[in-house]
Amino acid sequence: MAMAQREHGETIVAGPGHDGGFTVTWALAVLRRHARLATVVFSVVLAGAATSAMSLPDIYRSTATVLVEHPGTTEGVGKSLIAGELETRLQTIGQEVLSQARLTALMDRFDLYPELRAHGAHAAAVERLRRDIQVKLTKAEPGAGRPTTVAFSIMFRWRHPETVARVANALAAFYVEENGKIRERQASAARLTRLTQELAQMQEVYTSQYPDVIRLKAEIAALERLPRATAAVGEEFRILDPASPARSPAAPKRFGFVLLGIGLGLGAAVAAVLLADQFDGSFHTLEELRAFTNVPVLASIPRIGVARPNRQPRWLTAAPIAVGLVLVVLVSYHLASGNDQLAFLFSRTTP
Repeated sequence: MAMAQREHGETIVAGPGHDGGFTVTWALAVLRRHARLATVVFSVVLAGAATSAMSLPDIYRSTATVLVEHPGTTEGVGKSLIAGELETRLQTIGQEVLSQARLTALMDRFDLYPELRAHGAHAAAVERLRRDIQVKLTKAEPGAGRPTTVAFSIMFRWRHPETVARVANALAAFYVEENGKIRERQASAARLTRLTQELAQMQEVYTSQYPDVIRLKAEIAALERLPRATAAVGEEFRILDPASPARSPAAPKRFGFVLLGIGLGLGAAVAAVLLADQFDGSFHTLEELRAFTNVPVLASIPRIGVARPNRQPRWLTAAPIAVGLVLVVLVSYHLASGNDQLAFLFSRTTP
């Protein structure tokens, strides 16, 4: 067998690595042998995580609350029908809010996601805006029947707190406006149906020259030209609490990224040390040698120190490490800078 130097003195026979199982002493010895490798790997991973944490953009969140005012004293089945109609109306308005035309107008009005639109990624900007708008219903549990929506909140999140509040308020105002239009159209349609039925009944008895027939025709014509001529009916939406600019960002949780970097760094360092030791075919202790062969060890030769005139300068070893750290920092900065989705990694609510 070939000969190999033991770390603290003796010359021992070369062979495979540790076969005696895991022990704390063995683990510490492996760590000492590959301490530089462990330090470098841990530092690289931690540097990447710390750079990402510092490069992520601050994301702010603002919420506008809209109150749903229910009319009348409808009970039982009628109340359930109205509740179902309200949910349908909210879904209809929600689809309009999230339509491409509406979102495009919103982005143009408030100059949202300029970096995506500058690169021609208009579809990606629209999808990002859809994800950043959230509507949450607040329902009351009645004694009987289905829950009734009494309010809903419109939340928007982005990088600039003032813009975030203005967008949330604009969305709330759009809900109120569209709901008013729907209520007026429903009222006009209901009145138009009633007048048409009355006209049909009169025409069965009177001629077209009868004054009431002429009056009903004129009212129907005027109502068709002016669909908002009647008072609106149904639930009314009213902005209860307008959105205000947030004082502190909702994301990112930078401390969470640092903790993740520490955990990943430790794990990567351990994996690198174990992998390096696995490929190290030298015996480092007499116990390893005895576990490998039954040949008795008769003597050991202490290490004899010799001068190394051609020793490699330290900067040649440090230079690749420094270059690697710089590359990791640059890549981490590039991935994290402007990454709104990554900013919510450790937040309670996901994008």
